[in-house]
Amino acid sequence: MPLLPPAAPRPRFAPLRVARVDPVAEHAVSIAFDVAAPEHAAYLDYAAGQYVTLDARIAGERVRQSYSLWTRPARAAAEGLIRIAVAEIAGGRMSPWLVSHVAVGDTLDVLPPRGEFTYAAQPGPARHAIVAGGSGITPVLAIAADILAADPGTHIDLVLANRTPATAVLRHEVAALADATHGRLRVTDVYSRVQVPGERFGRIDEPLLAERFPAPGDIAHWWLCGPEGLLTRTEAWLAGRGIPTERVHRERFTTTGPVDPAPAN
Repeated sequence: MPLLPPAAPRPRFAPLRVARVDPVAEHAVSIAFDVAAPEHAAYLDYAAGQYVTLDARIAGERVRQSYSLWTRPARAAAEGLIRIAVAEIAGGRMSPWLVSHVAVGDTLDVLPPRGEFTYAAQPGPARHAIVAGGSGITPVLAIAADILAADPGTHIDLVLANRTPATAVLRHEVAALADATHGRLRVTDVYSRVQVPGERFGRIDEPLLAERFPAPGDIAHWWLCGPEGLLTRTEAWLAGRGIPTERVHRERFTTTGPVDPAPAN
């Protein structure tokens, strides 16, 4: 009987130093971890859209939570930093602690990146669509940056739902990407709590999708990330227009981030 190849070593948590803490919205921060050392190479070997899991003891309780990486892998490698975005959730266990207590120089235990909601570069120009809500912007921001870097003829239409402009996580980074790519990223903001002149008010629903995407079949890939209700409405609308499921990529994003992976020892 032929010998089986040895199993790949199971990923394990490693202590990473916090290199930056930056505000990215009301009660939300970006936390950057220093992964420049050679022993942290696994943290730079990721695909746009993946997440890391943090492990911490908070108020005497061990808490694990996953947060998506919001920068594309090429930027992370150039900086020697991986970055997550955290929005404080009322009643949450980890997010309030991260937003209020974590500072530069602290060390947190972090699992290397994982996740199946990813983008692999494809040759040639194409049109992509992103529908995201709240903190669901974090993985698709990395995906959008990779998509736009893959071909100068590629365009993305992003429909982004938030409660207010002040609570729009990483909105300044979305604007910076749109500017840097000279309009190849087109953004439609939708706010549910306040009316903003020139922006949409309400929620992302079928009439808005039909208006924003009059020819959905012309779009090569759809990227959906946000609360379950948003994803369900968008998927139903796409299915009603005959969009093949293999062209629709989704990740459910709860109030605290993507679904946690199985615990790792």
